[in-house]
Amino acid sequence: MNPVSLRSSVRPLLLALLAIVSLTTSCKTSGSADEVDPRDQYVGTYDGGYQASTFVNNSRESNRESGTVSIAVTKTQVANQLYFNITFNGTTKQTLTAELNGNAFTIIDKQTESFIYDGQSVNGTYKATGQFTDNVVALNTVVENLDGGVTVTRRGAITGTRK
Repeated sequence: MNPVSLRSSVRPLLLALLAIVSLTTSCKTSGSADEVDPRDQYVGTYDGGYQASTFVNNSRESNRESGTVSIAVTKTQVANQLYFNITFNGTTKQTLTAELNGNAFTIIDKQTESFIYDGQSVNGTYKATGQFTDNVVALNTVVENLDGGVTVTRRGAITGTRK
């Protein structure tokens, strides 16, 4: 093969290789440092209060409870999840994991909870959902127990404003 024909066959190969390299290095890859984690806007400490009421067969009972709450929201290792480190009345602590969907979330790691009703401990199924709005977090909880045809439900509302 003569040197002129070797140069003419290598030149298109080099141009193609150069084009491929420039295209792959100029494209932004998924998961790069330039992407913004949507959870960042919710991370922080929120101070507020909570209220809880007990219902028997959907009629409110007299034992209402209220107090202060502090919620430290942090990111988990999972892309769409947050930790809620909640302190009730400065003493009782609880950590929950929330799965985020836009600004709404669902608590995913707690299925049961106990509470005192009529001097007895009642254990029920636990469900909680909430949302972030502006600088406020709101969490609504329901613990429900069906025993002997009587439904005892504990409903809670937790709200906090970011410090």
